Amino acid sequence: MAKPFSDKTFSAPWFPLLAATVIGGAVVSLLSNTFATEYNFFVILQEASTYAVIGFAAMVVLAVRDISLAVSGIGSLSAVLFGWMVADLALPLAVSALATILLGVLAGWINGVVIARSGLSGFVVTLATGAALTGIALGVTKATAFSDIPREWSSFGQGRLGPFPLIGIVTLVLAVALFVLYRWGSAGRSMLAVGGNPSAARLAGISGTRQLVLAHMLSGALASIAALIYVGRLSSAPPDLGGSWILISFAVPIIGGTALNGGRLSVPGAVIAAIVLATINDALIILKVSQYGVIFAQGLLILLAVFAGRIGGFGLLRRRNSHTTELTPPTTTPGEVTA
Repeated sequence: MAKPFSDKTFSAPWFPLLAATVIGGAVVSLLSNTFATEYNFFVILQEASTYAVIGFAAMVVLAVRDISLAVSGIGSLSAVLFGWMVADLALPLAVSALATILLGVLAGWINGVVIARSGLSGFVVTLATGAALTGIALGVTKATAFSDIPREWSSFGQGRLGPFPLIGIVTLVLAVALFVLYRWGSAGRSMLAVGGNPSAARLAGISGTRQLVLAHMLSGALASIAALIYVGRLSSAPPDLGGSWILISFAVPIIGGTALNGGRLSVPGAVIAAIVLATINDALIILKVSQYGVIFAQGLLILLAVFAGRIGGFGLLRRRNSHTTELTPPTTTPGEVTA
């Protein structure tokens, strides 16, 4: 097994982007007196808290060398279920939230089992199930949002301590839990091993099917949690809540340093990427750039992150090759958690 943490933290794809964002934020604060305010920092961190959880949902599947396009559909149906339970049935918040998360786990389990048993691409399966779940959410509600969200949940979703949003507590707890899981947990290490080198993992007795299903179940749970905190932010549960999640769900982990070919992820990188994206979006809105410009910026950042990852990967490969001889072949890294 390779070392669990990379020694090249400062070469991570998000590091130069973070530096550029800090410099750009300083420039924007000179152009607008509303950017560097406590309330605006709250807005940025509130958006980043949601972005991070959405990104986590895609990150855990990318780590096993698969893909999930069902994150948005799971989020939409989760919002509908939660809204129905708290608004129409008047069930306790804890019961409703637990049922919502279990829905996400079930949806993820179905995705994982179908992919594993059928041999179909995760792209195809999750594209279909995500569309189906969104269709169900829109159909059962007739595209009408649940607006009678309990005040306790809305207060939590919109509450803050200075510039720090209360929902950021959920994000931080999830980030720590995921970091511990993939750093020290046997399940997390097994998922990374399968993503990094499926053949080596199989020889080590690790079930690729089991890890794939587990990753999709974890992704579903995270998507449902993202829906819960989004409902709190909006004080309503619209059936199309996850409609704009696809780009964000991939931008956050990719910019944060998660490998597209599996086996490597960065929880801190994903959190930083979420903050960077939220800051850029906020700055563009303050500068009165159209929403299309915001979407363009997100797409461009993904492209830059992919190129940065490829350049970094080629450099790492060259460094490894320079230290090997004919008598000492290079070893294969089965999985890696980067800082």
